[in-house]
Amino acid sequence: MADVIEDVQASDEPTVVLQRSRKAAYIVKPEHYERDQAELRALRRAVFLAEVREAEAEYEAGASRRFADIEELLDELRG
Repeated sequence: MADVIEDVQASDEPTVVLQRSRKAAYIVKPEHYERDQAELRALRRAVFLAEVREAEAEYEAGASRRFADIEELLDELRG
């Protein structure tokens, strides 16, 4: 295991762990994992804020749909 960790620390690429010739896991440097997680959080937040702005614009334009109750809204969301 120490050799694998040394390989991970020496490379900027993740190390693939195989189990029965199939990818089972990736081992990455902690700083790469933390950077990627921070970037993912920022992207999710940006998408969420864009959706909120879009919903606010629809509401202000009178284009938002109104529902009689929560069940009607849930039925719409379920498709």
